[in-house]
Amino acid sequence: MGRVMSVAERLMTLCYLNFFADSAPEVLRHTLFVTDGPLALHGPLAPLKRRFVEHLGDLASWCAARDLVAPLMVGIEKSGAFVEHAEQICEWIPVGHVMRLTNDYINRISGRSANNHYGVDEFYGRRFIYRTQAGDPLVITVPAAAGLSPYDGSSDVEGWSAFPTIRLICEVLDSLRTRMYQHAVIPVALAHSAAALPLGVGRSVLTMMAQQNIPGLKLDMQAVQPPTYFKK
Repeated sequence: MGRVMSVAERLMTLCYLNFFADSAPEVLRHTLFVTDGPLALHGPLAPLKRRFVEHLGDLASWCAARDLVAPLMVGIEKSGAFVEHAEQICEWIPVGHVMRLTNDYINRISGRSANNHYGVDEFYGRRFIYRTQAGDPLVITVPAAAGLSPYDGSSDVEGWSAFPTIRLICEVLDSLRTRMYQHAVIPVALAHSAAALPLGVGRSVLTMMAQQNIPGLKLDMQAVQPPTYFKK
């Protein structure tokens, strides 16, 4: 189910991109698509990454031919090794600046061998650390320009020109920061609040469902009792 959800979320983003491109191309100029987590597909889903890179590249070329900004997409990580590392080195990144993570650097901090080709099979965006104007770090992934794969190892993708949308994306993220929790931006915080069950209610509902479907448990052990007017 987790894999299905992961792919569905990303396909929905592509569907919205295609819809706006077909019906209202100017909307692409004013819309930032935010993914909760990195722009990557792991494990059995990884082969889909190549199709995502191709599709986003074709869409970026289509936008360029019409003098439109390439689709603005970003993945934001809230936890994990790179978020922890960003916290540790935050003071060495000037406020409002982006740190590009080279392949050698990633291998070193993640304990991989020096010749490991990191991210080439999974990522359709490249990982950066951005220190916001508020001073806190955000670990983000941003798609490369048309015709480039974020971690293909070529010299073309190692320069800043390979990521033409990153400046605009960082400027928008500065306006969306929230202190509701660490490494949060408003769209992700709102999505979580809309989708998540409150802790107490969620626990009661899941407990009741389990007790109703596990043979041998008594219904009167339910965490949530039915209203008295239902009892006859």
